[in-house]
Amino acid sequence: MADPNRDLGARPKQHHPDQIEVLEAKADFDEENASSAESSVSSRYQIREETDPTLPRAKPKKKFQLKMSESSLANVWSGLSGLYAMFLVTLYVAFSFTELVTFPHLNDYLEINGFFIFLYVVSDLFLIYVLLMTLKGKSKMVNSDGPKVAENHKSHGSLTIRFGAIVFGIGALVYLVLEMISFFEISTYSPCYHSALGINTAAAILFVVLQTYLIFVYPRLNLCTIGILDRFGTMHVVATNIILWIRTLIKESLHEIMESEEKAHSVHAAHPLLAGHNHGVCNIIGERIRIAHQLYEQCHLYHDDILGSTLTDTSPFLYPFVIEYALIGASVFFVMWRHVGRSGKPKHHDEMDSLTSTGINHPQPLQFLKKGDWSHSLKGVVAGSVILILAILNLALFFGLDGHDANEDESEYFSKITNTIINMLGIVGLLFGIYQIQALSDRSEFEEDSDLRASSSLDLSLLRFTAFFAYLYICFTIITGAFNAHFHNFPNGLHIVNGVTEAIQITLQIVFIYDLQHKILSLATFDTKPGRQVTIFLFFLNLAQWVVISFEIQKVRASLVEAEFYGFMPWVIIQRVTLPLFVFFRFHSAVVNMELWKDIYSNGNIRSKSQPELALRRRDFSGIGVRPGDVSMEGGLM
Repeated sequence: MADPNRDLGARPKQHHPDQIEVLEAKADFDEENASSAESSVSSRYQIREETDPTLPRAKPKKKFQLKMSESSLANVWSGLSGLYAMFLVTLYVAFSFTELVTFPHLNDYLEINGFFIFLYVVSDLFLIYVLLMTLKGKSKMVNSDGPKVAENHKSHGSLTIRFGAIVFGIGALVYLVLEMISFFEISTYSPCYHSALGINTAAAILFVVLQTYLIFVYPRLNLCTIGILDRFGTMHVVATNIILWIRTLIKESLHEIMESEEKAHSVHAAHPLLAGHNHGVCNIIGERIRIAHQLYEQCHLYHDDILGSTLTDTSPFLYPFVIEYALIGASVFFVMWRHVGRSGKPKHHDEMDSLTSTGINHPQPLQFLKKGDWSHSLKGVVAGSVILILAILNLALFFGLDGHDANEDESEYFSKITNTIINMLGIVGLLFGIYQIQALSDRSEFEEDSDLRASSSLDLSLLRFTAFFAYLYICFTIITGAFNAHFHNFPNGLHIVNGVTEAIQITLQIVFIYDLQHKILSLATFDTKPGRQVTIFLFFLNLAQWVVISFEIQKVRASLVEAEFYGFMPWVIIQRVTLPLFVFFRFHSAVVNMELWKDIYSNGNIRSKSQPELALRRRDFSGIGVRPGDVSMEGGLM
């Protein structure tokens, strides 16, 4: 016999129509006498829904609430701040090209109409804000709202970069001060006078001073104040430096072109290689030069001559300082932008107390030099110094010991030979260094923190990216030597040898750096430190190559054969596209080698015999929720 109550819960209960009316009346009474709005939510519809299975059930209304975690907000602001900096740079590049094409109708349009005032003033205000927060943080590192600033366990810029910021910053200040004096030479009645130009220069001087001070004095600063302000502020400073870099490159290029045009008639007979280069000059450049001379003559009528030709004569030497300073500022603040919001990661847990009590510490370079480990470096320093002296002699021959240009054909010939010899010595040193560092132990993933891996990855990414432009410039040099055989008064095979040796040296150097970044000292190699002599040698070698490229190779008259082969204007464009990043490759390679010399071979970077076993035990404990810091050297929990 079937149970009548077995499927009772599966079928809805049926009510008589009279019962439905009674229940509806009761719902109306409850709705009128409800004490709160929540008790009167659709009682009648609930009754009909419960009693009549044919009616669709009403869906509860949901309030739309956008909830984002702090990590998501940080990612959003990071992405937007990066796009903001990109927009500023692209805006300047587009307007710069427009100014070149429409000259003189839109000449200095952005500088006159406040774009650079916006860049420099906002950067100055942000840097002042950071300094105020830092000084406030030194007196009280932690408050109720958390730390305002923190000290990262690793500098955003190495000691080499910080000293470079001072040296190049001084050169940039000299150039800006000369620009300011030149501004005061112009009468207010002159058609070339614009007050915005003076404000731009004054704000730029303040920007260089503040940024240099912040980079050198607080190299480990992590901002933890207002996330959106910190991210947009640091990226605004990055964009300002990049725009300053591009602006200087454009001015240097125009200066080089105009100088070559003015000297074309005088050197035409003495240098046959330049005989046909005027035919390759675009009409737009020739027209610009003609109009620029007309504007100069008009402005000179309202000009008080104080400096004379000092600014014009010194600009070719000061441009590289401004370019390198802008690159240093952009790289340091980019790394600072990546660390916004981080409270710092000290290597040992007991360091946090010292950080929160003493605040941000000042760097002590003299004490660092005294306590630094300088062992196994003498041979590398001596060999590198010889390379640097050879590069300086090359520059002396290029510019002329008496301040005038030396024989350009001979100086170019000597420059190619010198560069080839330097690269050959670099190849020999790199092969020896790659062989030596195989004695070091391989660093496991457990012996690297996230900041170290991110820093190494960033360094290698920058080296690979800039090496592309180095290879590109080298290819143009090799092609010139291979297909330029009709010039019998110059050994074109030297171009091929020079290009091939430099390409090999760059390739081996990237391999050496990549391999050494994944090495660690062991107790067996602590006394010998294999490969350290090579790292300091490579620092001097790249420094010498950087000096030559910055002050010599970027001049068109340092590559007259290439200018004749490709044409004057195409070769100028090739140089301006490839050489700035080639310069950065050499400078960054020198910095990375110095960092490896200091970090890889330091006393605190030694693996003991128990560390591999400890790493394995940390991996085993991580699977059961135990922190690596809770594991003792004996394998137990602390």
